[in-house]
Amino acid sequence: MKIIFWGTPKYSAENLVTIVNAGYEVIAVVTQPDRKRGRGKKLTPSPVKQAAIDLGIRVLTTQSIRNDHKTKDLLISLNADVYIVVAFGQILPKEVLDVPKLGCWNSHASLLPLWRGAAPIQWSIINDDEKTGICIMSMEEGLDTGPVVSQESTIINYSDNLEILTNRLSNISSNLLVKFLNRLSLNLSLNKFRMLEELGAVEQSSLDVSPTYARQIKKEDYLIDWNQNARTIIKKIRGLYPNAYTLYNGKRIKILEANKALNYKKIQDSNNTDNVLVENNIPGQIIMINNKNGLNICTNDYAIQVNSAQLEGKRPTDSYTLSIQAGLEVNNILGN
Repeated sequence: MKIIFWGTPKYSAENLVTIVNAGYEVIAVVTQPDRKRGRGKKLTPSPVKQAAIDLGIRVLTTQSIRNDHKTKDLLISLNADVYIVVAFGQILPKEVLDVPKLGCWNSHASLLPLWRGAAPIQWSIINDDEKTGICIMSMEEGLDTGPVVSQESTIINYSDNLEILTNRLSNISSNLLVKFLNRLSLNLSLNKFRMLEELGAVEQSSLDVSPTYARQIKKEDYLIDWNQNARTIIKKIRGLYPNAYTLYNGKRIKILEANKALNYKKIQDSNNTDNVLVENNIPGQIIMINNKNGLNICTNDYAIQVNSAQLEGKRPTDSYTLSIQAGLEVNNILGN
């Protein structure tokens, strides 16, 4: 069974390596072109391209598969049996979906039809969902609308950030794909309709769940709005880790880790774990800075304690050190 693997980020590269290590024949990968990354803006291959090079697998890159007739012709000539797609970053047109005789299959990081689209992991955390998971689906022209043949869920822990949950879902996806390919290999002679029957495919329209859409994250999404409540801000910080930020005197401060603050009026003389209720303070106002508890910042309900942060041009550090670097003082207002 000859496979062409489609993917771009580290998340999908780990899936590729797992499939190859399981003994499956990946004859080529399709990924996004090299991009300028890092401080030096050096042209760098995608993680999937680098993994394919390390594994000795042929690499195809395309800026837009919909308009790339050369790559489409090359795909036809490779005569692969199946396409596996994991976070490729482009929508495959019908003429590509129709090429492999065993179909195109996508591993999507949500419990479909929830969070169809580009950023399902981010939005599941930001939205404060209780759980998420992986679905393997048969691809069709719609956006993540195909019938689901495999699914596995995981609880979203309160402390999970984007990196932690992405790593966990990548591991689930990798293992689920190998199990799926094992099942697919037992049905090589069937047509698509019979194959979906044998694989136990479930149409998303039959599920008693309304679709939600995980739109792409925009630049403005990363800016923290201190007028929101504490839990909303904390989930945003975790869902967009490590890039959610605030501003002070025009400089960007990334907030890397934060929790609801302890009651600062009682913190010196008890183990009281009541949250600091904000009553007469301004959202974004710093109400405490000390070496033990770092920065405490007002929201529209409870204060949050920043545990780690990163000032523009500096390395990540604890928030007390950050306050010294940025020249922060109690009563300063963040967000400008």
